[in-house]
Amino acid sequence: MYIASECESVCVEYSKMVKARTKKISTIWSYVFLGFLVVMIVLPMIPDFLDKEPGWVLYIVYGGLVFIGLSIALIISIFSISDKPAFEYLYRMVYDKINQERDTYYKYEYFEKEDFKFNSRGGIFSRFCRYKIRRHISGTSPEGNKFDIYDVTLITGSGKNQRTHFSGMYYVTRQSNNTNFQLRTNGKPHLKGVKFERFNDFTNIRVFIDEGKNMTNVEHKYMSTVDRLTRNLGAKKIYLSLTEDEVHLAAVPKVHIRKQYNLSIDKMNKIYNDFLDEIKVIDDLAGSNDF
Repeated sequence: MYIASECESVCVEYSKMVKARTKKISTIWSYVFLGFLVVMIVLPMIPDFLDKEPGWVLYIVYGGLVFIGLSIALIISIFSISDKPAFEYLYRMVYDKINQERDTYYKYEYFEKEDFKFNSRGGIFSRFCRYKIRRHISGTSPEGNKFDIYDVTLITGSGKNQRTHFSGMYYVTRQSNNTNFQLRTNGKPHLKGVKFERFNDFTNIRVFIDEGKNMTNVEHKYMSTVDRLTRNLGAKKIYLSLTEDEVHLAAVPKVHIRKQYNLSIDKMNKIYNDFLDEIKVIDDLAGSNDF
């Protein structure tokens, strides 16, 4: 845990990074806004530009919409903060602190651009999703379970057709399982090559298992674990997938650990404990298969 002196040095550096990032983004939007104003001043000087319908419609209607949009973007850039300093610096420092105090070797990465495959392996969401990874932690849990934890957004499409399938915490641990099994707040499985059968005996969660198979004590224990984790994590939505050699859990929290305002020692220690709690989830999942 952090003491006052340790927290102060991290908070000061984090504050500097936030201010520098905010200044950079607001400066960029200021130049864009200034460039737009220059264009709007020059256009009326073009002979006959505003005398014909396409010209004045373009100038007044579309120009007005762009003006409003850029004004909002400029205001937001001045008064909001980026999440980049938190992921680049703050969370890395917290994991370093955890490793130092608990003699662990958790590896922390941020904004990775690798071609990840965990979503297609888990089959929870469409395999055509692209990944936006904010935070990735890997290592071995206190009970010896290898894991990967991601703060990820899964998206398909682009522009007006863009759809966010998931934005939250995604947990993966290695474990042999006798059947393919999914618990879902909503939606249906997307595991390629597997035929699932839905059980209609449960009203608060959707239950899917390999076609022709029945639920065993293992699957019922996972249901109890997921129910408990939903409460402990404060999850709005939760998804579990058992595959041949992995367990996947995706949870949409009510509060994301992303941007950090008004950083203090209390907030620092809360983040520290929240990160430890995330790793405990791995052991909860692995323990559900013990009989």
